[in-house]
Amino acid sequence: MHTNKPTLNEATHAPSAQSANPLLAIAVTIMLLLSSACETLPKPSSAEPARSLNAAEKREVQALIYAAEDAMANSHLSFPDDGSALNLYRQALRLDPKSAHAQRGLETIIEHYVALALKAANRGDTATARALLNRGRDIDPTHPSIGPTEQFVQTVETSRREIVTLRGLSESKLRATIEAMVQGIQPNCRFRIYAANDARTRHLYQLLRESFQRTDLNRRPRATSSISTPERLERICQYENT
Repeated sequence: MHTNKPTLNEATHAPSAQSANPLLAIAVTIMLLLSSACETLPKPSSAEPARSLNAAEKREVQALIYAAEDAMANSHLSFPDDGSALNLYRQALRLDPKSAHAQRGLETIIEHYVALALKAANRGDTATARALLNRGRDIDPTHPSIGPTEQFVQTVETSRREIVTLRGLSESKLRATIEAMVQGIQPNCRFRIYAANDARTRHLYQLLRESFQRTDLNRRPRATSSISTPERLERICQYENT
């Protein structure tokens, strides 16, 4: 929270509201774009010099930006519109089109939606991922992270997923189950390990790696992990283009 905030003529404080990578190249691209996206939103035209703000207007812009930051802290990004960070930043920009803080605020909202869309896609919820991505697109359809994220969601959507539960299996049965998941896999297949802790994750990854060696797959398995129970192994393969 900020101290000594200016007060708006009308109350504008935002109300409370209710991440090996599957596609390394795409994900890295998205992260790089997010980290360097400060200049992507259209900047005001310099054809006409901006009018200087008087002291009262400067205070109002600052108050709007503080209120928008509070809304962001409460995850009130853009819906409902009243009191949302998006609404407040846009109000600030109407008063001061050159406000770097407000422009960056809009960027931050888009980045939040992109990050949330990636999380949803990674758990297989592509419908939610698309809805979140569309919210970011509505703010700035030219944002450089929109395209790569949409490609990521599309790839997840066209993946074939199989999952087996490993909980309660003896060591021999565990090895046999993992080996069955490895049999006949294509180069585009990857795995996700769900286990109760890091030590168990490392053990399951070692069994997966041994299965690769026994089946003459001369490469390391591509796998990510999540701390989750019950223990399970997920295989994710992309559909081949035809």
